Amino acid sequence: MRKSLLIFLGTLLSTSVLSQELNIVSYQELEKIISASPGKPRLINLWATWCKPCVEEMPYFLTAQERYKDKVEFIFVSLDFMSQTPKVKEMIKKLSMQGTLVQLNEPGGDWINKLDKNWSGAIPYTVLYLPNGEIKEHYDAFSSLEDLITFIDTHFSK
Repeated sequence: MRKSLLIFLGTLLSTSVLSQELNIVSYQELEKIISASPGKPRLINLWATWCKPCVEEMPYFLTAQERYKDKVEFIFVSLDFMSQTPKVKEMIKKLSMQGTLVQLNEPGGDWINKLDKNWSGAIPYTVLYLPNGEIKEHYDAFSSLEDLITFIDTHFSK
């Protein structure tokens, strides 16, 4: 019994630690993450620690992530400079962010048009990739949790 409890706790702790792991990726690697088809919608949020609207809307994403935990995959992409990686990790820990957490290491902005030719590069920026191949963009901050939920529900029937 005691051995089973220790194994369970060890598994729980390792899962918790892994879910908050920040991966540094190139744009090419990010494309692979985005294009991986889990059979469910993928919501990609591009943000940075220095972006006040990004930080303000992050709790909405975390609440929505819990609400849609088995239905939508959330991918958080930090656009902070590499020198700010410790700050990104601190925010991930502070907010108990989970899921796919990446920091883009891609100098210059050439990748922006590859991601979305209509996007200026301004953040926050959110993209919903639907299983049928449709892509829905949101070019500014969400004003509330309800605003984010409406965006998801409008494009994705549960």
